[in-house]
Amino acid sequence: MNEVIVFKTKEDLALDEFENGKVHRAYIHLTDNSLGVPWKLPIIIVKGKNEGPTLGITAAVHGNELNGTSTIFKLINDVDPLELNGTLVMIPISNVPAFLMNQRVFSDNVDLNRIMPGSPTGASSKLYAHYFTSKIVSQFNYLLDLHTASPGRVNSLYIRADLEKEDTRTLAYLQNPQIIVQKYDEEGTLRGWANENGIAAITIEIGNPNTFQHSLVDETLDGIKNTLIHLKMLEGEVKDLIHNATICDHSYWIYSKKGGILDVFPKLADEIQVGQVIARVYNVFGEVKEEIKADKSGVVIGKSINPNCDAGTRILHLGVNQIEPMPENIPGHDDFLEK
Repeated sequence: MNEVIVFKTKEDLALDEFENGKVHRAYIHLTDNSLGVPWKLPIIIVKGKNEGPTLGITAAVHGNELNGTSTIFKLINDVDPLELNGTLVMIPISNVPAFLMNQRVFSDNVDLNRIMPGSPTGASSKLYAHYFTSKIVSQFNYLLDLHTASPGRVNSLYIRADLEKEDTRTLAYLQNPQIIVQKYDEEGTLRGWANENGIAAITIEIGNPNTFQHSLVDETLDGIKNTLIHLKMLEGEVKDLIHNATICDHSYWIYSKKGGILDVFPKLADEIQVGQVIARVYNVFGEVKEEIKADKSGVVIGKSINPNCDAGTRILHLGVNQIEPMPENIPGHDDFLEK
């Protein structure tokens, strides 16, 4: 692969300055830490030989959600810039301070994915979010934002996307996940800000925090390759569309009412029925304090795996009101079939 290893720190990301047909690595100066030293954002630019769109892939916006980082590492070796149309911009660690502290939130204990696009004045997290969006993400045409569950929980491979918009619905279908959930663009999220600014964006939730799960990473990689092919950035055929995926028109968390020692029974992606016992909370003597039942039928998107349970703990993430995948009346359906 044609590769230029520079690791130079730049004040701004000027994609036109990077040579076509090569892979470039650099740091972008966002803000400064308390030593007056720059927070440097690592960035990988695969600059295609020919013109085309810019696809951005962000990982670790939450600093302990790392399956996306592994996905990017594998993708680097799978994309030849001489065969690429357009530009692929990958950020393996988006929230550098949180990653260095091995935690979800920014160094000032603020969730970076609740304050996008930040502000040019104010708290350190707002400054970081401002320069992250204005210097980097604003240059994308499309965005795949890679996440995982939070510590103490596990996730299926699932997509958050606004299925009422053709471009984001198409991106979601291309990923071949276990589950897709209709999610309108929440204020403060990177996905929400991107879509508001004309950058088609979805969130890909890849399993569990603080680990590399290579089976889920490989499935995610297949979906990203589908995306590159669909956008005509790479030659090939879109594969493994989501005919077997579960599509839900909304989801919600079921909470405990009692505190104690928690045991959650269903597996990820299991179908559960209304009234089914999904968890029990015990006291320290092994007596059942609470038996938690599903109030609706649906599919298990994620769940708690931490037995330590305060009253009001999130127990199980349930997707409900399932939709038939790939209805024939959606725009773009024939395009998929032709491929």
